[in-house]
This record gives sequence, structure tokens and C-alpha cells, in this order.
Amino acid sequence: MSDRSELVSQLLLTAEKLGLTDIDPVILSKGGNLIIHLTPHEVIVRAAVVLSEQNAGHAHDILEREVRVAFHLHNYGVPVLKPMPDAGPHRAAGVWATFWRYAPPVQLEPLSPSEAVALVNKLSLAMRDFAGPMPVLGVWERACQAAARLSEHPDDRIQSLLRVFREIDIQIRSIKREALMPAHGDAHAGNVLPSPEGWLWIDFEDVSYMPAYWDLASYICNLALFGGSEEPTYVYLMSQAEMIKDPSAFALALTARTLLATLSNLDLALVGDGDLPFAIRQLELAEAFISRINERV
Repeated sequence: MSDRSELVSQLLLTAEKLGLTDIDPVILSKGGNLIIHLTPHEVIVRAAVVLSEQNAGHAHDILEREVRVAFHLHNYGVPVLKPMPDAGPHRAAGVWATFWRYAPPVQLEPLSPSEAVALVNKLSLAMRDFAGPMPVLGVWERACQAAARLSEHPDDRIQSLLRVFREIDIQIRSIKREALMPAHGDAHAGNVLPSPEGWLWIDFEDVSYMPAYWDLASYICNLALFGGSEEPTYVYLMSQAEMIKDPSAFALALTARTLLATLSNLDLALVGDGDLPFAIRQLELAEAFISRINERV
């Protein structure tokens, strides 16, 4: 949608039907999701522009699940960015959108290792009880798509990592369905939002049935990849034997998550949709990091 003025107008009309009047819209993001703060109200609308253009029915299902998950987590006491009571999804100008509480930007003290691990663990425990429909290995398919697009790339480092990927893919797909667990799917540190209420989980688009420890692995992956084996949160997590009762399963999840992050970011960056220096640095570190993960098992 090259001209989004009509979409903005339709979103404001939808907001008015929900009782939000005298709106002065402030656009916060124009990416794949158009995000607008509906000032003076403490409400944002998040329109899934790209997803709706690709497959409107799929976009609706993802947004509907995202809202249900957020309400579920809130009811379990997990700190999340809350959806509005009439969050949607609502359709405006052919695009599906949802309405959420606005969290003004604030500066918070960084989470300590124990606080970070506790925050992820609370999320994981609450997700286990989410009973709504969700894809099986949904977020992992993103790694598979990236691997397919990178399969002919001449860089030896990429080809070496793809060989590791193919081995891990076989292991992931051999896990029985009943052993997979509902997971946030993309629970990295960038999806924890600082707010006046504290740190809040956001972005539930990738909720899927995933291997055990997936969300813990998602949070720790880049921290440990860039910070090494002495990274404080990684060190703390690995000291919690009662939390990681199956080290082999955790190693598989952390290996798979590292592959997903590295291959997906590289795939996007090589076509101009990402941070290429960051993706190359991940590539440089990934294989040695994966070797260290599995040496600990």
C-alpha cells in the first residue's frame, strides 16, 4: 500500500466507532506494521499492512491469536502490553488492525540476570496453559525458508552453517507433537518494552508449538552469541539446574534458535531489508558458539 493516507483515515473512523474521539494521530512506525498513537488517548492502533497484503485471512488469524495470547498472559499475571477491550482485529481499507494500550517511552534500569530469567520463565510457564489454536513449529519455518533462499550462496561460512542447520532440522522435526509446548516464539530482549509499569512483553505474532526451552533460548541467544560464555545472564541461567532439567533439550533449543536468528537476519540483510554488518557478525560467531553449546552437554 504505497499511499497510506486512506488507511489512516479508515483507522481513525474505526477508532471513533470504538468511542475514541478528537484524535490527533501520531505515526510511530511505518514498517510492515503501521503503528499510530491515537493522541490524546493512551491507545495505539497497529495495522498489519504487509501481512494483510500477502494473505488477509492469515493476517486476521495471527492478529486474533496475538490478542488472545496477550489477554491470557495478563490474566496469568505476566507483564504484557495490554490489548484494548475491543482490540479486534478490525478491518480498515483492506488491512487488519488491533488496538492496544499506549506505553510512553521511559528509561528503566536494565534487568539483572536473575530478573531477566525470572521474567522469561514466568512467560514460559503461562504460555504452557494457552489452549488456543497455533501453528506447529511456526517460527522455525522462517529458518527453513531462509535456509532455502541461502542454499546456493557461495560463502563457505554460510554453507557450513547450512550443514549444521540440516542436521538440527531433522532433530527438531523428530520431536513428537505432544512434546512440543506453546511458546511466545520470539522472546528476545528486544520484545520486552520499558514502560511506566515496568518491563512488558510485546509482539506475539510468532506464537507456536515449539521445543522445550524455546523462549529461554530465544532470550539468551544473542546475549550469549555476542557476549560469550561469560555473559552474565547466560552464566546465571546455566547455574539454575532446577530450571534446565534437560540440558540436551536446552542445547537443542539454543542451537536451533541461534540458527534461526543467524540465517533469518542474513537472508533479510542480503536483500537490503536488514542490518548487514550485524548479520555478518552473527555469521562469524554462530558456528563456534554452537560448538560450545554442545560441548557442555
